[in-house]
Amino acid sequence: MTTTGQTMAVLRRELAIERAGREVLTTTLPLTAAFVVLAGLAFGPVPRDLASTAGGTVWLAVLVATVPVARALLSAELTEDAWDVMRGLTTPGSLYAGKLLAVWAALGTVWVLASGLVIVLFGVEPPAAALSAGVLGTLALASLTTTVGVLVASGARRRGLLPALVLPAGLPALLAGAQLSTPGVPALPWVVLLTSYAAVVLSASWAVFPALLEE
Repeated sequence: MTTTGQTMAVLRRELAIERAGREVLTTTLPLTAAFVVLAGLAFGPVPRDLASTAGGTVWLAVLVATVPVARALLSAELTEDAWDVMRGLTTPGSLYAGKLLAVWAALGTVWVLASGLVIVLFGVEPPAAALSAGVLGTLALASLTTTVGVLVASGARRRGLLPALVLPAGLPALLAGAQLSTPGVPALPWVVLLTSYAAVVLSASWAVFPALLEE
């Protein structure tokens, strides 16, 4: 099987696991909705305050969602003890790419939900740059989540480190995404920051992923 075929096989497996267990649907998406609603209650009811916090609310919801998404990503391997089998059947690049696409889809869904709720509840129309932030930011966080998730999965004692590693490392995506989602903020500097961050995270994750599989 080609590398592309292995990648798509991993992706189909991840989607099948989600359809069977509905981890993202039943855990992550309700958490995101609750987060946005509670943020609106905490920051409201002044429209000006809601407008200034809308972008940050969306991206903080996405960043927080990386933790349950990462656990869902690894739940089947940990429960069924299938991690060694997955590593034996695919190349490291295919395994990384397939899981990355699955996590990217999950975080993209979280971003769409959070953005939609902010538009409806906060009454804020996001600028055009918010779309590029959604694509690049969720891609960077998906790469980070995939890599850190595999790192902590290699030992039971490490699993509690997942939030401590993912959340601080995702701060550039939070900052840039929030600014790009706020009307009136100059987009170019934040687009450059987010693009650079995504490139660094993807390159580093691709480089270290094979070594993580050997642990």
